[in-house]
Amino acid sequence: MNRFLKILTVILLMTLTTVHTYAQSASDAYNKGVALMNKGDYQGAIASFKASMAINKSAANVKKCNAQISKCNRLAKKKTTDRKDEPKKTTQKTLVVSAKNVGFEAAGGERIIGVLTQPESNDWIANVASEHESWCKLSKSMNGKELQIECLPSNSTISRYTGITVIYDQETQFIQLTQKGKDAEITAHPNDVKFKLKGGTEKVAISCNSDTLYADNKNWQLSKRPDWCEVYVGSSNEITVKVKEVKKGDPIYESGRSGDIILKSQNQECIIRVDQRKRNIINSILKH
Repeated sequence: MNRFLKILTVILLMTLTTVHTYAQSASDAYNKGVALMNKGDYQGAIASFKASMAINKSAANVKKCNAQISKCNRLAKKKTTDRKDEPKKTTQKTLVVSAKNVGFEAAGGERIIGVLTQPESNDWIANVASEHESWCKLSKSMNGKELQIECLPSNSTISRYTGITVIYDQETQFIQLTQKGKDAEITAHPNDVKFKLKGGTEKVAISCNSDTLYADNKNWQLSKRPDWCEVYVGSSNEITVKVKEVKKGDPIYESGRSGDIILKSQNQECIIRVDQRKRNIINSILKH
């Protein structure tokens, strides 16, 4: 009796960890439970009825499944009583998957995972969290030896994750799935800003597709600037660059100066070159 209660407890815990069954409908799981019960496989039948309730949580379906579970319990108890003097025979069931971690690029794709059961059986299920079903699709091969995982292309620059639970009888295997985000892109127009020695201000338009947010809900941030430049971040798609006057007699009056403003988003950088020098410096160089 204690062993039977432990089996029921493990089956209940297994059912609670199952978020959503993709391969069977609630009706299929219920019909399968009836078939297993008629064959005398009461534990398998109870698991199928509980799987049906996990898929369809309506009061009618729960009531119908609970009635069958009660019937299975009575029949199992009678079977145990009738055979109490017979030697107990147990079959060790095992479940092995060929990969515990699966990775996809942002473009998506398909992966085949081997599923090995002992004794060999097609009677296993695989689940993925319901909120991730829009981009992660599962299917079982006809012979029940492979799980196909399809990952749809990602439109985000941020990686996304989910978990796949494979269940066979009382055995459970977990597969961690990761999909990289598409590359972030950040550009500036113009990316080469020129100032006269008298200084001034210039506006630069910023374009960025990143899904990562930084300060003030902007998807990029200022990483570096020359100490002689002031950079004012206005709207989410614009900065203002201000440069002070270089007066005659200043050591850099003749040579001018240049430096880089660097904007960053995720692992991408955008470089804006800033130059301040005499307007006729190029002509002077050509003359010499």
